[in-house]
Amino acid sequence: MKRTGEAFWWSLFAAGGVLAALFVPVLVVMTGWLLPSAARATPERYEQIRAAFGFWPVRILLVVVVSLGFFHCVHRIRHVLMGLGLHSADKLLAVICYGVASVGTVAMLIVVFRL
Repeated sequence: MKRTGEAFWWSLFAAGGVLAALFVPVLVVMTGWLLPSAARATPERYEQIRAAFGFWPVRILLVVVVSLGFFHCVHRIRHVLMGLGLHSADKLLAVICYGVASVGTVAMLIVVFRL
């Protein structure tokens, strides 16, 4: 039987889906509702929320959730493309998809640690 790294990619897919289900709603509420309303309310409240995003465990959580979300997304895209008949380009799709997710992860690290 041929050895593949498919189990590794499926584990990233599963972890990304679980973390997205748990943490993305909280991040959407914080960045889409609390942060903008806090900016209109008082400068002190805005600074409290900004300080929360500056706390290192929150930064690590952001990086983990977003980067695993990238891998979840590209794994799904890769398998949809293979389901559409691109089985012969499996290796190329894997390199492109997981390369994009890796570049996105590095970009996320740069953005989050510059906050």
